[in-house]
Amino acid sequence: NFVESSMILAKRLLFLAYCEMDGGQIVSARQRLVQCISITNTILYYYSSSSFTTTTHQPHITNNHNQSSAKSTLLLLLNDAYMELMLSMEEIESDKVLARHVANMAIANGNCCGWVDPMQRPGYMASNTIQLSSVPIIDSWNEQRPMWCTELERNYETILEEYWNTTTGMMAKNQWMDVGCGRRGSGHEDHSVVEGRGWKEYVLFGTGALDCEDDAPFTKKLLRQHVPDAVTLAQEGGGEVIFSRLSPRTHIKPHCGPTNLRWTAHLGLVIPKSESDCRIRVGHELVSWSAGKILLFDDSFEHEVRNDTDEERVVLLIRLWHPELMSRSGLASQLVQEAIAKKEESIQKRYNPPS
Repeated sequence: NFVESSMILAKRLLFLAYCEMDGGQIVSARQRLVQCISITNTILYYYSSSSFTTTTHQPHITNNHNQSSAKSTLLLLLNDAYMELMLSMEEIESDKVLARHVANMAIANGNCCGWVDPMQRPGYMASNTIQLSSVPIIDSWNEQRPMWCTELERNYETILEEYWNTTTGMMAKNQWMDVGCGRRGSGHEDHSVVEGRGWKEYVLFGTGALDCEDDAPFTKKLLRQHVPDAVTLAQEGGGEVIFSRLSPRTHIKPHCGPTNLRWTAHLGLVIPKSESDCRIRVGHELVSWSAGKILLFDDSFEHEVRNDTDEERVVLLIRLWHPELMSRSGLASQLVQEAIAKKEESIQKRYNPPS
């Protein structure tokens, strides 16, 4: 039985690729992933061939229900193989162009992984469930820009003053931490994208935040009043609200955020005088921060930051729900649970060999 044996082979190739990837055998793993994709596409071609479906004498093929189930299995295989192949290249800076190329192939291969733009390749894409609008930078005139942006900009000076308060005394000693240092329940791998003198964070809301209001009382009250959904998102483990400080001569290497369910807002607090030497690229767009102004972007797009000055860059960073999720009651929580389940499922696949 050609189809059945080929499907078993594709599953085993994918599992072996997981094992080799986890063991550091990246080249061999990539070869197995390419073989898995090729075999899976061959089976799908046979399924789509009228001559195959009408002349076969195999009962499990002629049965529409079984055929539909087999196709679903094949598409999942294809998604998993493309995702693993892309991630193997995402982690190596010199292979970043190849990661985009793999995403392009996945898109051409039936929008595998839900991707629609090779520059937007998060691990979880909500487009299979709901089509969310996608732009790298959300301009100030965009109708989806939240109203609270103006409120935070209006109170920039007070927020800046409270930032300075966190840089002295015991708070500076105990609460400022290196991004990805492992002291928080999320972002453990963020340190891998930092190149240079360092990137530090002070958590206001989210894992690692102080259980008090003394550190930034005005800022916390303002956020609870005007951005309650972002505060809740952080407290439930889906995001964070932090003071983010990037050291001079530091590069945050190109990477994609984990999902398109949320956006990121930066309120510029301390910005180097030479703005052209301290910039962020999101997708193909290159922009600078301005003190007292909100920069809003979709971090599921590939993005990187360069501070090529001798001054620090500090922003108030806020993760927020994609606004199109807020108009549908319960949808955001539903999709977060779906993303968590898929993440857990992807982990289990690495430890459970196919039968």
